[in-house]
Amino acid sequence: MSKKNLIVNLAASHVSISAFRTDGAKLILEQFYTEDLTPALGDEEWINAATSAVARLASSKNIKGTATIIVPSFLLLQKALKVAQVESARQAQIIAFEAQNNIPYPLNEVVWDSQIMSTDGVEAEVLLFALRTDQAGRIANAIAQTGIRPQVIQAAPILDVQAQQFVSGGIAEDEEVLFINVGARTTGLSFISAKGTSIQAANLGGNLLTQGISDNTGQPVINAESLKVGFFTHVIQLPETDPQFAILEANKQSFNRRLSQDINRRLISIKRLGRRPTKIVITGRSSQVPGLSQQLSEALALPVEEFNPLGVISLSSQINAEYVMQHIHQLSEVIGEASRLLSPTALGVNLIPRDIAGQISFESQKIKFVVAALLLAIAPVPILLTLNAGVDYNKEQTKTLKKKSDELINYQNTIKQTREDSLAVLAVNQQ
Repeated sequence: MSKKNLIVNLAASHVSISAFRTDGAKLILEQFYTEDLTPALGDEEWINAATSAVARLASSKNIKGTATIIVPSFLLLQKALKVAQVESARQAQIIAFEAQNNIPYPLNEVVWDSQIMSTDGVEAEVLLFALRTDQAGRIANAIAQTGIRPQVIQAAPILDVQAQQFVSGGIAEDEEVLFINVGARTTGLSFISAKGTSIQAANLGGNLLTQGISDNTGQPVINAESLKVGFFTHVIQLPETDPQFAILEANKQSFNRRLSQDINRRLISIKRLGRRPTKIVITGRSSQVPGLSQQLSEALALPVEEFNPLGVISLSSQINAEYVMQHIHQLSEVIGEASRLLSPTALGVNLIPRDIAGQISFESQKIKFVVAALLLAIAPVPILLTLNAGVDYNKEQTKTLKKKSDELINYQNTIKQTREDSLAVLAVNQQ
């Protein structure tokens, strides 16, 4: 039977709604819609903007149903832990203890979950995620009002790993991939090998380039973002004599250099732990800054490939392939979550508050309860109708029987009278 998955991706610079289904072992993209967000918003402003964008998409495209919500890394507290490899119940207690010590908030103010990333039989590497309860609640409740019912709140960083493993068909024993997702506010780094995975987040993203352009041109951030996107996608053509041309080029080079230096520093640290990536796979809209892939390849001495999931998913006939291609660098987390349809044991966490999940589930069942109550209320009616029909039927039968009885009595009286008349005639004849 075909399985389906509705996914709402809340990214720093955009939101998207996707619907997938399976056809045997194939993953099919049935719906995909996206809307950009204003750059450089604070966390609370971003939540309002993101959930409002979801509401507009859900309303205009008539999208409803149970969904997974993906939240970005800048909202999350992310912490790598090492815990003893013991039986699962005892390990869960250890992780809970470590969570209490490593989350800088009271545990009743956050929703947290964990995922075991690797183990050597002695120690397990665990990735801990936490999301403030008030933020999780605002996101879940706002989206629930659109007719989309959040069932899971998933952490975006862990989905890049799942996406790469799904698209590549698995990681070879002698291979280690450095998966880089360059977002607007953060850059996710996933070191993926057959032995396990390590995930880090750098607080560098495309907004850094936008802010530099804004500072150096004196333009508002929103105008600087438009100039950045237009110039680097060649929609806006500037002559080299234009002062803005030199500013854009200088800020581009500064961004590429700073990001590659940060990644190289992290790469040196991870190599000390015995991990040696053999190639880079890159994605994210900010990965398209001209010269970034070349800068990374030269600085890290590794080949760079672009993440392309279209080789392992199919597009339904209702999907605009050109539209999907325009947004291909925004699909990694979505593909990672969608692959769960074919791999139920895939990596993941759930950061939705339990009380809100229960409330949303109850609200979705209300209509069923109302229908059940109505059915229960009208259940005696057919019985009464049947009984009334039975009474009417019996009355009719009684009338019919009485009529037949009267006819038989008359017939019997006629026979009796005829017999008496015959006997009288016989007596006269015998005289």
